[in-house]
Amino acid sequence: MPDPGKLKVYLGMCPGVGKTYAMLQTAGDLRAKGVDVVAGIVETHGRKDTAALLEGIEVLPRRTIRHRDADFEELDLDGLIARRPAIALVDELAHSNVPGSRHPKRWQDVAELLDAGIDVHTTVNIQHLESRSDIVSAITRAPVRETVPDAFLDRAEEIELVDLTPRDLQRRMEEGKVYLGDKAAAAAGGFFKESHLTALRQLALRYTAERVGADLREFQIQRRDRSTWRSSERLLVAVGPSPFSVSLIRRTRSMAGALDAPWFAIAVTTDETLNAEDRNRLTENLSLARQLGAETAMVEATGLVEGLLAAARERGVTQIVIGKSPRHGWRDRFGRPPALRLLQQSGDIDVVAVEPGLPGNGLAPAGESGLHPAARRRWQTGGMAKGAAIALLLAIAGYPLFGILTAQDLAMLMLCGVIVGALFLTPAGTFTLAVLSGLLWNFLFTEPRFSINIRSSTDVTMFVALLVASLSMGWLSNRLQRRGLAIARQQARTTRLLEINTILTGASDTDEAVGSCLQAVSSLFNFPCAIQLRDDSNHQLQAPHPSGTLPLDAKERSVALWAFENKQAAGRGTGTLPEARALHLPLQGRSFAMGVLSVDPGNEPLPIVERDLLGSIAAQLGLGLERNHLLHAIHHAEFLERGDQLRRTLLDHVSHELRTPVAVIGSVLDAVDHGAAPQPLIPEMRAAQKRLRRVVDQLVESTRIESGAVEARPEWCDLLEILETAASDNEDSLTEHPLRISLEPGTPALVWIDADLILAAIGNLLANASHHTPAGTPVQLHAAVPDPGLLEIRVTDQGPGLENPDRVFDRFHRGTASRPGGLGLGLSIVRGIVRGLGGTAEARNAHSGGAEFILRIPVRTAEHLPSSP
Repeated sequence: MPDPGKLKVYLGMCPGVGKTYAMLQTAGDLRAKGVDVVAGIVETHGRKDTAALLEGIEVLPRRTIRHRDADFEELDLDGLIARRPAIALVDELAHSNVPGSRHPKRWQDVAELLDAGIDVHTTVNIQHLESRSDIVSAITRAPVRETVPDAFLDRAEEIELVDLTPRDLQRRMEEGKVYLGDKAAAAAGGFFKESHLTALRQLALRYTAERVGADLREFQIQRRDRSTWRSSERLLVAVGPSPFSVSLIRRTRSMAGALDAPWFAIAVTTDETLNAEDRNRLTENLSLARQLGAETAMVEATGLVEGLLAAARERGVTQIVIGKSPRHGWRDRFGRPPALRLLQQSGDIDVVAVEPGLPGNGLAPAGESGLHPAARRRWQTGGMAKGAAIALLLAIAGYPLFGILTAQDLAMLMLCGVIVGALFLTPAGTFTLAVLSGLLWNFLFTEPRFSINIRSSTDVTMFVALLVASLSMGWLSNRLQRRGLAIARQQARTTRLLEINTILTGASDTDEAVGSCLQAVSSLFNFPCAIQLRDDSNHQLQAPHPSGTLPLDAKERSVALWAFENKQAAGRGTGTLPEARALHLPLQGRSFAMGVLSVDPGNEPLPIVERDLLGSIAAQLGLGLERNHLLHAIHHAEFLERGDQLRRTLLDHVSHELRTPVAVIGSVLDAVDHGAAPQPLIPEMRAAQKRLRRVVDQLVESTRIESGAVEARPEWCDLLEILETAASDNEDSLTEHPLRISLEPGTPALVWIDADLILAAIGNLLANASHHTPAGTPVQLHAAVPDPGLLEIRVTDQGPGLENPDRVFDRFHRGTASRPGGLGLGLSIVRGIVRGLGGTAEARNAHSGGAEFILRIPVRTAEHLPSSP
């Protein structure tokens, strides 16, 4: 990835102050110095003096996009990235792109240019800053529809304020240098009033001053101790599903920017159930806060105040920002309002109450609770109808029992019904059930009957007790039931995360892990999903995994490829290609993306808590796949290293083994060339020829064993004959070692075995014994069948013994005291042959001295040749 480009912003208080003019002047100076400057998109708005500054600067052709039977021109983002100038000029940072563009906003295009390593110069007005848009709307009474997140402007290396006094700007308006004709007159009497311009200028100057202060603090941090100069303020804003939360979020962002402090946006979820509209609005509010640079979270708690304070203390917050309201609801009149309880319980945390306002339109109406709309109970008419129906059923069921049971007994039965009904009703339904049950009990079962009047003090007491107990128990049951559901949902998410982690750690291969994860994600979220893995051959995406349930067309796969290449989420609900049907999340490991997880949430927006959970799953899956990939790469590298080591060892040994016989043959040929008689030299040539043949045979046999090409062809063989044949075949190597052959008494005469393979194994053991033991020492070859169906062959010598018995069967292994000669392959061939026969090979030092090799091979035995095998 290239180093990010640098961003320079030309900031103005409003249109017409000369931002584009200043940007083009600087671009001209840079071009004169030899800097490669390209105008990606510059709007001159018909101003001749501005257009004149474009002369000599390369202008990139714009991209034409068809939308609703009309052609629109936008920035050619791909063309500008391919051109890769040193500096790109991109005018009007807050501009909204035409639908069909890669990004909805131009500032997102600029962000991609910066990520590609291209420096960008751009322009923006103070009204388009997200944190200032509400203030500008309140000042000018005009909504601001296009905004830029403050967090993006924080990336700017330099912000240049293009300043102009209000009177000078009005003079430019009169001269027709800003707007022309009727548009200029309308602007002068509306947005461009001197009072408005003065306020906007103050906002621009204040923002620039805040940036200068932040730069100064950063400079101080670099020059002095960080703990002395770093700001200790940390802000938290309470976010809910109300539209007034938008203004609270923007105000908090503005405060955090002025303090150069981190800030958090927290939504507290209690046992209350939000409807679909509120859930969507809460997701939008949290997404806005995240876009503005906040760290967002949803916290589950028994109450709003408790959740806010717990989240604040966990994050070390110093200020909590809430909305205020001039009037309170009826609940606040019977108890402490949430804002007051927050103030009393906040301790050393400051609580800042600000006036919430509707986004783009001034202040909230009086009486609108500004702390957190989720604190307000939602009374649902559907639940009230169900509560009324249950109350009627209880009264009808109890009516035939009147006379058998007393009124007090029936009151207890109806109370039980209220408690059971509360488990299935909303708070509104529970309230309706409790009140109506009490009234029906009074109407039907107390004197005078069929009236609301109560004469007996006992009945009055019973009625009040029934009503209070019904409300209390019903409300408590309902709350516990909803709390249990919330805990069950949270437990389900945690269980799925643990399940995915278990899948990643326990899967035998990547294909199994991906398939299991797809099944788990689909089960958890109940919508189709797909995974495309990284193709290591070309660093692109493979075809979707066959276990996926989401079909991806060419458009969706192109969006997934963008998410993979840029390591950013793309598609639905994001700022990149939001018109896509699915959300595409990169499976990001520590070093590179391992693929893309694609999900289709359907028609409803994806709640932010589920989006965060999906992001966690994608990150977890990416890390797991990267770990498996790295382990595979390590094993492959170790395999290649072992192969290289074996090749080097083979070359060393083979060159040594071939050098002596080749030298002997060369000497014989030289002697013959000089007239010597060839007959006396023939024994030396035969010895050299045998040595060469042994080297070649061992290499060929070792290769056959390693490749699995050795196939046993058993037949009935005489065991003693096998031992004698082995001695005869190795007679030349055993000339200086007496060989003793023996059979254990009672050993069957015939065994079902591959004679050629067992002879090769015994031959290598005898050759090893003769090569590594002193001349004259005997070698013992012994065979036995200690257990039915198991042949045991022992080769024992009287040599110096083994240095490391556990390694003698390794390829090319040679002891430090070994005599020269040999490849170190003989014993590895023995082990390979015995394993091919289903047996084992063991090496150890004999008790009487020397080395002992034991071959144990499963066989069938017989005393006489059977008629058929």
